[in-house]
Amino acid sequence: MPLRRRYIAGNSWKTLILAGLVMVAGGSWRPCFVLAQENPEVRVSKQGAEIEQPKPQPIPFSHKRHSQFFPDCSACHQMAGNGWAMTYPPESKCMACHATISVESPAISRLAAYYDGHKAVPWVKVYSLPEEVFFSHRTHYVKAKVPCSTCHGPVVSAT
Repeated sequence: MPLRRRYIAGNSWKTLILAGLVMVAGGSWRPCFVLAQENPEVRVSKQGAEIEQPKPQPIPFSHKRHSQFFPDCSACHQMAGNGWAMTYPPESKCMACHATISVESPAISRLAAYYDGHKAVPWVKVYSLPEEVFFSHRTHYVKAKVPCSTCHGPVVSAT
């Protein structure tokens, strides 16, 4: 049995390289940065699924406006404990500025109500992956230093 294990381990790299070459030659290789350059309105999470339209949020938010003050995504979006997801900013982070900025705005009034009631804003999830995909922000963002815009597109220049 040990000989067989060694034989499989020795050939696994050859198999992976061959499979990679077949995929590249066949045109089915497609890095994630290509997805970031596509129009987000025509992206779908699964083959044959409906086109995802922009989802209305409970409070209007502009990454373009806020990125002037917080250019690094991780200033607001913290990594969850296991590294598989990034979190929405806590209401206290927003209210640190909005306690004195735009307080008359109806949107900021709604934000303040969530904050005062110790409730999280029910943000609507924008990005979704197929069930069979396991993605770790810790692996890509922290360890490999892949910028958020590689997969999420130019969010800071969006509305």
